Amino acid sequence: MKQVPEVKVMANILLARNLATSLGGSSRALSPESDRIRFHQIRTRAKAILIGGQSYRNEPYSKLSLPLYISSRTLSEGGSDSQFIFNQEPAWLIKRALLEQGCPVLIEGGVNFISSLITQSLIDLLYITRVNQDGDGHFFDESQLLKNYERRSIEIIDGASFESWRVKLESSD
Repeated sequence: MKQVPEVKVMANILLARNLATSLGGSSRALSPESDRIRFHQIRTRAKAILIGGQSYRNEPYSKLSLPLYISSRTLSEGGSDSQFIFNQEPAWLIKRALLEQGCPVLIEGGVNFISSLITQSLIDLLYITRVNQDGDGHFFDESQLLKNYERRSIEIIDGASFESWRVKLESSD
């Protein structure tokens, strides 16, 4: 019997029909109301949020009530009481956040940040929202997702597709 592992690392990503993750520089322009509701439901389960420097610069994270861990090669290391900036790889940032905040931690992007973790199978539970609209930037390559993960559920709400994906489990036959 396959045992489902504990969820330590969750991620959430929004994909346009053409696999773009942004429109006009932000994911917000692609996000329908049903996605915003789901986004906040997922966030309530997290102990900390992890993002890359580009997401930090382009998305609204100033009023976040959770600890925010940022991986950036261009921002200065440091931060505040609730925002922590490191010049480290995303995998290192996950270990640090889990150690300091507990689990689960939630990765909210961007596409390069999440893609590197999908390649390493470091995300336990990945939420994908697919919208029937094209974006114009930050394109997602699904090849590693399809290689390392399997879709566990899909739900259609107001034309948006909400999927959950888990790392492919080894068969114990």
